[in-house]
This record gives sequence, C-alpha cells and structure tokens, in this order.
Amino acid sequence: MKGLAISTSFTVALITVIMLRILDFFHFIKWDPVGFSDTFHVLKDSNAIIKWIILFIVVWAASIILYYISLVFMKIPVAITSIALGLLIAFILEWIILDANTIEKTIKKMSIPFICIIIVATRFLMESAIFHAQDKPLSK
Repeated sequence: MKGLAISTSFTVALITVIMLRILDFFHFIKWDPVGFSDTFHVLKDSNAIIKWIILFIVVWAASIILYYISLVFMKIPVAITSIALGLLIAFILEWIILDANTIEKTIKKMSIPFICIIIVATRFLMESAIFHAQDKPLSK
C-alpha cells in the first residue's frame, strides 16, 4: 500500500505542478506559484527550475498526507468529500497566498481555474486511495 500511496501522490503532484505552471503562464492566477522564495527570502537568486522542484516536493508531501487522510472519509461518498475538502484546501491556500485580511477580499480575488485544479486533484487522490484501500485492505 505504501508504494501505491507514493506513486499516486507523485502523479497528483506532477500534474498539479504542471497545471500551476500553465495557469501562471497564461496569467489565470494573480500570484506566482514559486513566489515563496521571495516571501521567505530563501533561494531568491537560484534558478526557477529549482524553485519548481521544491514546490513539487512540497506538493508531493502534502499529497501523501492527504492520501492517508482520505482513508478516514471512506464511508462518505467521495464526490461530496472531495469537493468539500478541495474547496477548503483551495480557499485556505488562496487566503494564505493572497494575504487578504477578510474573507470577502479572498473570495473576490480567488481564481476559478485554481479551485478546479485543486478539486480535480483532490478527487483523483481520494478516489485512488479509497479504491486501493478496498482492493487491498490494510488488515491483510
């Protein structure tokens, strides 16, 4: 089961980072996905590829954690939990990234394509985790 979690999370992280790059390229988001280097004053002068690799590793780690968290929601339909959890994750990320003071400012500045990407990635991850758990339960 550990190999399935790692490979599924790797796929989700790879697709999410590629889609973030596309959103950034076409200016669908008003923030820079690798802007963490400017915020935290880390790797400011390094190559952009290094920043994207670090973003990929962070998304991969978060995906592995979300993979195992989704097993808690096994009894609830995935369509409901993935949309709710995906919206929550997207809202929290946009709130942190945009540094908005109020909820209204965050909602006005939210990117619909970013929300869709997060919800689809969450749905894929949760569906895969629950399918793998039903196919090969942890008790075996």
